[in-house]
Order: sequence, then C-alpha cells, then structure tokens
Amino acid sequence: MMKIKRYLLKMAKMALLPIGLGIVLAGCQTAARDTGDPVGKMTGQHKDSMAANKTAPQSPPSNGEQPAKGEVRIVIENFVFTPADVTVAPGTKVTWINKDDAPHTATSVDQKFNSGGLDTDDSFSFVFNDKGEYPYICTLHPQMKATIKVK
Repeated sequence: MMKIKRYLLKMAKMALLPIGLGIVLAGCQTAARDTGDPVGKMTGQHKDSMAANKTAPQSPPSNGEQPAKGEVRIVIENFVFTPADVTVAPGTKVTWINKDDAPHTATSVDQKFNSGGLDTDDSFSFVFNDKGEYPYICTLHPQMKATIKVK
C-alpha cells in the first residue's frame, strides 16, 4: 500500500512539472521582452564548443569513489546544490545528480545549459570548454543558486 501511495505521489509531481515549467518559461520570456534582455532569444542556443546530455538514472558513487579525472559531481539534495560554488579547468565534465524527492533543474542564467526536469536519481552532464563564470539556478525553485567558474 505504501508503494502505491509513493507511486501516485510521484506521478502527481510529474504531472505538475510541465505546468510549472510552462509558467516559469512564460514569465522569463515576458520579462525578457519587457526589459529588452536577450535571454528569451537565447533559449536553446549552445556554443559548438560545449556539449550537454541528460543520462538515465544514476546513483552517486559509493564507498568514497570519486568521479573520473576531469569530472565533477554536484548533488542536488535538501533543495541545495552541493557544492554550490565550483572552480574547474576547461574541458571538465560536470554532472548533477538529483537525490531529492522533488524534481529540480540545473539551468544557467544565460541559457548555455539546461538540464530540463530531473526526477529523483536522474542526472545531467555538461562539458565546460570555455573560460568564464556560469551562475545557474533550479527554475522550479529559484532560491536554489550556484556557480561554476571555469579558469
């Protein structure tokens, strides 16, 4: 019985996810249009030198296992990105893993990367090839903020 309740709760969350994303994206486009900010025009644009992909559910490493050299993992848990501020070298692959029961996104403020909705145990990876600062948020929970610095 508990498994059924959990399944139904998960399905209800997934049904609300597209509605919430639609509301957030509509607000972003309206703000961009009203302020002249080009963010609305950048949606979906990526530099050729950067690569992104969303992967199947993946568990974080166990027994203290670390990601491969040139990779960084960020865990989303308790409505926080951990670690929140990361400095990496160009060519580093960053992977976000959602360990919360709630869905989350990892979306750069300048729209260079966007994980889309990540459910529990989903992951998203992005390779940072260009130097710079990449502040990002969870579009479903905008109070969740973090930054990737590429030096």
